Amino acid sequence: MKPSRSVILFYAQLLVIFTLPFPLLASSYAIVILLLVFLYSLIKSASFRQQIWSSFLSNKIAQVLVVLFIVYAFSTIIHPIIDSDRTFRFSAIEKRLAFFALPFLFANIKAYDNDQILKFFYIYIIVIVSSTLVALSSGLYYTISSGSNYFYDSEKQVLFNNFMYHRLGSYVGMHAVYYAEYVLLAFIMWVSFSYYHFLNWSIKRRSLAILLAIYFLGVMFLLKSAAILIILLVIVALFTVYYLYKAKDVISIRMKLLIAVIGIFVVVTLADRAISKIGSKADFFTYDLSQPGGGEWNGINLRLAKWHVAKLAIKDNWVIGVGPGNTTSTLDTYYEKVGFTYALQLHYNTHNQFLQTFLALGMLGVLILFVLFSIAIWHSLNKKDSVMFLFIISFLLFSISESTLTVNKGIVFFSIFLCFFSYLPEKSSYYLNASKHNN
Repeated sequence: MKPSRSVILFYAQLLVIFTLPFPLLASSYAIVILLLVFLYSLIKSASFRQQIWSSFLSNKIAQVLVVLFIVYAFSTIIHPIIDSDRTFRFSAIEKRLAFFALPFLFANIKAYDNDQILKFFYIYIIVIVSSTLVALSSGLYYTISSGSNYFYDSEKQVLFNNFMYHRLGSYVGMHAVYYAEYVLLAFIMWVSFSYYHFLNWSIKRRSLAILLAIYFLGVMFLLKSAAILIILLVIVALFTVYYLYKAKDVISIRMKLLIAVIGIFVVVTLADRAISKIGSKADFFTYDLSQPGGGEWNGINLRLAKWHVAKLAIKDNWVIGVGPGNTTSTLDTYYEKVGFTYALQLHYNTHNQFLQTFLALGMLGVLILFVLFSIAIWHSLNKKDSVMFLFIISFLLFSISESTLTVNKGIVFFSIFLCFFSYLPEKSSYYLNASKHNN
């Protein structure tokens, strides 16, 4: 029997989710396949066109995301390109096409039933487990074949551990910090899902659930992203307090104490790991722009220095920005002006999405970004959707230390799950199939 267009579209959407944590080319092909299936359905079915348009008009988050794309496109067109690479004009628009396309490509999510929605969760968790196993297996292969646990990158002149940080992410074509954010979302999904079902599971399944959560934590530790570890620290603290509050009349005092002790232990461990990742310097917050690479630089003071220079650039271009294609050259000009040679040599971006957007698009662009996050947080709280809330909060915190929406892997990841969660039915935890636990 020939599958219907809706079934093909559903599996095309699942394919996009499945390819997310793999090299960019794979997810690009998957999005093209989804786009072709979507366009074919639009052409063939008037009711489908009506469904998509109606869903889009009822979703303020999707609408703001499309507006953000329009502002990016308009800014790219009106600003002359001052970078030597003229392709920046087109790549700046191309990279943000996800802001425009995905609010429509996932607009039919609202019509899916429980089983279909759960498949998105299952597929994402499975593919994150699979990709991390591929990465760890690759690390093991290179360790055995080379006889060393380390790899020297002659181009960057850095010694990498085969099982950690950028080396681990490189096996699946991912930047370590962004990969850690992907794993963090899988962890949030799995812990939230387990929370609603844990009491109904067998001891064996409970043990497997705990082991999988620990596995995700272990991978995030190996990826060594200080930002993700700090975000995880906040999430664990919030989740522990939330769980103790929700279950205050159900669990014993002994169990409450056990949960609190485990929560405190995890928080302290994460804090210690984050501090050691940032650096062992006595003062994280002071910096000297004339310092060369290494030396007194750490994860905090290096970002503070970049933000200082970014604010100088924004002060001179706060109205309409410099255009998405000109941010690198503009920052380089200011790095040179203040004598920040280390940042100039590496052509650093702002490492803060709000500053990056302000510099690129001006006041209007950063205002739209604030509105987008604000509406998304309000929407998640209004729906009592803990997974969406934690996704938005984690990505928001992540965006404070990274320019998350300047690379494809950040743009596509954010756009897909923001649209996915925002189009879910309004019923609390509907996709978790656990409404009976929400009384």
